[in-house]
Amino acid sequence: MELKSEERLYKIGEAAEILDVHIQTLRIYDKENLLPSKRSDTNRRCYTDEDIERAKLILYLTRALSVNLNGVKIILHFLKKSRIAPELAVEFIKNAAKTAGITEDEIANNLKRYNKEDSSVFKSL
Repeated sequence: MELKSEERLYKIGEAAEILDVHIQTLRIYDKENLLPSKRSDTNRRCYTDEDIERAKLILYLTRALSVNLNGVKIILHFLKKSRIAPELAVEFIKNAAKTAGITEDEIANNLKRYNKEDSSVFKSL
């Protein structure tokens, strides 16, 4: 992916802080090719606003819905193949979870395990 010159880039520590995760989480997502990072001239991982939004989706899937990383790969592949716009992906997934019988209480309980039930990272989803 080619970066636009005016596009904001976040260092891995900045991205981790925004997402309220450890930097190792982002490294794992990169290694698993869920969130491939861009690299700076000094070979440091960098993330765009689009990457941050994709990471929020991954976190929602893993934390709120207890999907493992292989499941996340499948879901992201499906969303891409279905040409579901990234900004509609979370709503699509929430509706699918509801259709599958996953309640808001179950999601809240899952998030409690991470002490993230009121985390700002999920407020924008």
